[in-house]
Parts: sequence; C-alpha cells; structure tokens
Amino acid sequence: MSRNPLRLKIAYLYPDILHSFCDKSNISVFSQRAKNRNIDVSIHEIYANDRVQASKYDFYYIGGSNTNALDYALSFLKKNEEEIKIAAYSNVPMVAVNCGYQLFGNSYQFHNQVKKEGIKIFDIESIASKELHYGAVVGTCPFLRNKTIVGFENHGMVTILKSGAAPFLILRQGKGNNAQDRTEGAKFNNVIGSYLVSPLLAQNPHLCDFLIAVALRIKYKCKIPLTPLCDDIEWYSHNFILETK
Repeated sequence: MSRNPLRLKIAYLYPDILHSFCDKSNISVFSQRAKNRNIDVSIHEIYANDRVQASKYDFYYIGGSNTNALDYALSFLKKNEEEIKIAAYSNVPMVAVNCGYQLFGNSYQFHNQVKKEGIKIFDIESIASKELHYGAVVGTCPFLRNKTIVGFENHGMVTILKSGAAPFLILRQGKGNNAQDRTEGAKFNNVIGSYLVSPLLAQNPHLCDFLIAVALRIKYKCKIPLTPLCDDIEWYSHNFILETK
C-alpha cells in the first residue's frame, strides 16, 4: 500500500454506453497528471445498474456516444440524479463531454423526437441543429483568467444557455453551443460541460491541472499546490491548433 496521503477517486459514468470521442483519453490524462505528482488515483467505472454515493468520489466524468445510446444512458443516470447533484452542489469537479453534456442539462431533443428531460445540473436546453458543427475550436476561459482553450467539436446540436448557466468558453473560432451567442459549453460550480472531443484535457493541461487542484482542495479542505510538470508535448498540440486556425 502506498504511503502517499493524497488520493483521488474518479467516477467514470457509464463507460459501457457512453464511450466515444476520446473519453478514456480524458480519464487517462487526468489520472496520469495526478500520478506524476505522486497522487494515488483509482478509477471506478459506474455501469448501468450501479448506484452512486456522492461522498465516495472526488472527480466525475461522463462522455459521449451516438444519439441512439443517449436515452438508454439517461434511464440509468436518472437513478443516480440525486447523488450526482449533491456532489455538484458540493463543488466536486466534473466534466461532461458531448452527449454527457446534454444529459446534464434541462432537456434535449433530436429531429422528430420527443423532448427528454436531463438531470438539470446545467440550465441549458439542447435541440437538433440543421447543420453539423465540426472543426477546430479556440476560446478563452473566464474562470481560468481568460486563458486559451482549444479543441475539436463534432456535434449536431444547438445548446441554449438559460439565465442560470455560465459559458465554459467565449469563442474566438468555432460554432460551439450556438453560432449566434459565440460561446462553447457551460459551467456550474466546478462542473464543466463541453462539445470539445479532441480530447479536451490532453490539449489543455492547464484545465486538467485546475480540475486536479480543485478535487484536492474540496477533498482535503485546503489548497494543495501542484508540482510543475514538463508539458512540452501538450503545449505543442495546443499551439498547433492556434497556429493553424
């Protein structure tokens, strides 16, 4: 058993259903960047009929898939809605990508289908778009002192941020939620929702470190500084999108 006192537990929601768009890569990046700082990390995969206990996990992740899997995943997510909301309102960090982002909202609706209610962490509504939103995205992140975030979007939805939602990014390039409002994703407390699937955390090490630092602070109730890492490869990938936009 490790003698390191710092430990983080990750809840990876429904990897058997929502497993596209570099989801495991985001989990791997978060885990490895923590381990590189001698932080013990354990990944707990939450499957269809598993029950979540809010107090057990320090970071939550839910990914994307094709639209056919969304309603199926929602049926199981609803069973854990209360516990996940307890964690979200307790400032536990979470990342919801692509379809997972929609499930964390008020509702979503595809072409010629009935509107479905999400678990309402984000005050957003998602509806099918007339076009595919596909390509590189560059934006600035308000809660990271307007530092740049880059990625790649691949979705066919328009997501409307309501009065209770704050954007994840202010766009410089890409369509994001909606071409008119020039924002991408949403944020509530330390929960981030995004359509960026590049994977998001690999090309933005500063965002990943923010999530690790928050997870440690919420768990241990004090600020724990992170040891700097050599991020040459990560920043090369990040800057490649900036330079080729």
